[in-house]
Amino acid sequence: DIDEHPLIDLVEIERFAREIEHREQLTWDRGRNELVRREEERLGGLVLAERTSRPEAGPDTVAALVERIRQDKLQSLPWNDATFALRQRVAFLSRTQGEPWPEWSDASLLHDLEQWLAPSLLGMTSWAEVQSLNLATILRSGLDPSVGYRLDELAPSSLILSTGRSIRVDYTDDGPMISARPQYLYGTKQHPVVAGEPVIVELLSPADRPIQRTRDLPGFWSGTWSEVRKDMAGRYPKHFWPPDPANAEPK
Repeated sequence: DIDEHPLIDLVEIERFAREIEHREQLTWDRGRNELVRREEERLGGLVLAERTSRPEAGPDTVAALVERIRQDKLQSLPWNDATFALRQRVAFLSRTQGEPWPEWSDASLLHDLEQWLAPSLLGMTSWAEVQSLNLATILRSGLDPSVGYRLDELAPSSLILSTGRSIRVDYTDDGPMISARPQYLYGTKQHPVVAGEPVIVELLSPADRPIQRTRDLPGFWSGTWSEVRKDMAGRYPKHFWPPDPANAEPK
């Protein structure tokens, strides 16, 4: 039998074809934790076909990655101890010396994502690539050239004690601080200074427990050291507790 209405069927097909909408968008596949390009063929609210693929690198991909980082409030970035230490050093200089040293707080880094991070995302299309970023290198390269070269001079990551021992400097909210046993500091006659600011010296017992903090080591040697010495000598008699540590040999 011959269809009685072939023209009507063709018209309907053409009409439906014209109403089919092709959509493309970048979105996150939560199951894979990955950025994907999703393409859909839709007829009204009906999804006729759907497929996903790896997106092409470009401004849209960078914007999508930046938005994901912004939504996570920086927490998903590959931070490590070295990067946090760098941020603390620069934040200390920002507090004590001002511009052009940046603040580098979470709030400021979040606000300026497009300036300091987005350029490093060019060419990236996957979250795995974001996780391979060296944030310390990215941040340090963004320092103002007029001051950036002085970072290690003004806010060193470590100090050399009179024993020749290198000791890490922690840049706390209260200021730069080192932690060491008194024996490592014997012979020290001048208090250590960083960027013109006295370092907080946290003295540790042989069990590495804090026993005293001072911003005036020579004054401590000639003052309350006698009380600390008496207590420590009673607890740890095998260790050297000289009456005049400023002129004693470091151990």
